[in-house]
Amino acid sequence: MVNKKIVLNVCGVKSLGGLKLFLESFDYFAESGNKLIVLYSELPFYKDLQNQFLDSELVKFVYVKQKRFLHPYLNFFLSRSTKEKINSSNAIIHYGNFGFKTKIKSFVLIQNVLPLVKNDFRNSLLRYFILRSSKISDHVLVQLEHLKDYLPVEERNKIIEIGEIVEKSVPLSNTNGGIVCFGSEIPNKNFQFILKALKNISNRNRITIINPVSNIKEFSCVTTSNNAETMKILSENEIYFHASNFETVGLPLYEAQELGLKVVAPSSPYTQYFDKDSTFLYEVNNVNDAVEKINLAIESKSKNIQALNYSENWAKVLGLI
Repeated sequence: MVNKKIVLNVCGVKSLGGLKLFLESFDYFAESGNKLIVLYSELPFYKDLQNQFLDSELVKFVYVKQKRFLHPYLNFFLSRSTKEKINSSNAIIHYGNFGFKTKIKSFVLIQNVLPLVKNDFRNSLLRYFILRSSKISDHVLVQLEHLKDYLPVEERNKIIEIGEIVEKSVPLSNTNGGIVCFGSEIPNKNFQFILKALKNISNRNRITIINPVSNIKEFSCVTTSNNAETMKILSENEIYFHASNFETVGLPLYEAQELGLKVVAPSSPYTQYFDKDSTFLYEVNNVNDAVEKINLAIESKSKNIQALNYSENWAKVLGLI
């Protein structure tokens, strides 16, 4: 395989999910021997990553100081030398939902589904930039099949699905009736709905909320500082309760199942991939149905979980560069 020169545009990417996805692709492209140029705008994390490659001939970092709203038009603001480096590369991958025009093959990754389904001002503006980027890019990357339905029909021939799902049987981790969920201020995570449902569960002393914004007296609240601590708390329970209205992937669902937990989640496009015997799906925003499905999960005597393992196949992308 001939090694390539690839630009990775991670300007604006700072969420944990977005960083994890970028790092996995970064490792793959770097280990394949390609020369990489990383455009970044979020200082703390990327500065740490940059320090690991100070003497590398294969990886170069370029700091972009422009504000997020200018990122779709970076071709007007980057220095001439940076633009020359970009346009002499083989391809550019835009990770933050939208990118800017270049003279080379371009890929745009749709990481956030909310702008495609929400109609408030901010998301409408983001949707415009996402659809603009989809139109000017050679390829549109999505993680799972359900995301294709949110994009215009005329752009679907450009779509590459990089997510892959493999099913495996995992022993049930616990039979203690413990229920665990995440706290969040983000409206889409539907935390107030979670609280309404959990207040209708009889054994509240078995309920654990990870990282709530403030302590909630009725339940056990735990603060974790890293992924290992979070996984440990999850593994100590029997049921993972999820309530997001929309997800691009919904990684906590997959992580909980791999740990051997039963999953209770809304019946939504992003949960269509899950085995119905190990996943208890309730009607979206129906508290009574959610409580019923939690109780069914508690009563379920299944000894194994048909868990889904999610990963991303970046070889599909490299093969097109």
